[in-house]
Amino acid sequence: MNQADLERLAAAVRSVTERYHGFGYFPSACVRVFDAEKCLVSVCVGDASENDLFDVASLTKLATSTQVLLLADAGRLSLEDRIADFFPEIRGDAFLSERLRGVTLLSLLTHTSGIADWYPFYEKKGEPFFSVLSWALKNTPPVSGVVYSDLNFMLLGKLLERVHGMELSECLQRHLVQPLGLGRMLYRPQALEGERIIPSDYGNPIEMEMCRERGISFDGFRPLGVPVTGTVNDGNCHYYFDDVAGHAGIFATTQAYMRLCQFYLNTDRPLLQSAVRQQPGSPGRGLGFQTTAMYPGGCGHTGFTGTAVWFSRERRIGAVSFTNRLFFPNGNPEPTNDFRRALHETVYALTTP
Repeated sequence: MNQADLERLAAAVRSVTERYHGFGYFPSACVRVFDAEKCLVSVCVGDASENDLFDVASLTKLATSTQVLLLADAGRLSLEDRIADFFPEIRGDAFLSERLRGVTLLSLLTHTSGIADWYPFYEKKGEPFFSVLSWALKNTPPVSGVVYSDLNFMLLGKLLERVHGMELSECLQRHLVQPLGLGRMLYRPQALEGERIIPSDYGNPIEMEMCRERGISFDGFRPLGVPVTGTVNDGNCHYYFDDVAGHAGIFATTQAYMRLCQFYLNTDRPLLQSAVRQQPGSPGRGLGFQTTAMYPGGCGHTGFTGTAVWFSRERRIGAVSFTNRLFFPNGNPEPTNDFRRALHETVYALTTP
């Protein structure tokens, strides 16, 4: 892109971000637009700056899926492997063994495993993971087709720990962040000195309501009026997994996720290249990625706290947008997907060859 094109792109990205900020979609945001080699545009609004850490919520799943794909690419496992084959805890539970009999790593990555979308593991805080999983699956009927499920990626996080023989936070650093040079992407940032962390919410009002609707009682929720800063917004990750899980828990800068996307823009490995394409029998799903209309010409993913990534290998362009859309004392009245779609479509249109 020439200088005039870059200036036009920067002005448009700032305009979209400031407009939705002004509409009250989020208190703060950081946005990066990039090509395969460098950052083209960086815009921050509200109280955020480009070096701040955000709770990326389900963007954690992309870190998990990439680690699984790297293991498969290295021949250490196959996506056709059954998850039960890695865990005697599954094979030793008659119900789990039958319930997960046909669940492969591929079906977990594409959310076609038949496992329900969510269950509050913290209802049974302190009990072993596979015992709670068995209980959860006994209390949630099997599903069909593509059903986006946190439980799929809880299992993939456990898989990484089993294969690598270390805690997931160490897996992240040793097998993703350091080899790919991603920078500041980590679990448990509250343990570090001097980090600026953007608050994500006031307690867990949405999960409290989800539990109430299911008739589930849990008395350990954080106070509603206190900002959540540096600990994970996601209830299962925070209350049950001690802030480290395969489906949620990562804090990162926009630069770190830009670099992860650039890895996918530049890779020549066939398996990693296939991850960004819709998989057979999995409408709207790549290998960890989403491939819906929100991601023109490519793929991406969103996070519940207001985060998103998108990139197009065809166009060699992408965007990372981190917001704290839940950080309103009385809840968030606006659907952040409107902002995400507007941003992605704006960047796509302005980078037409």
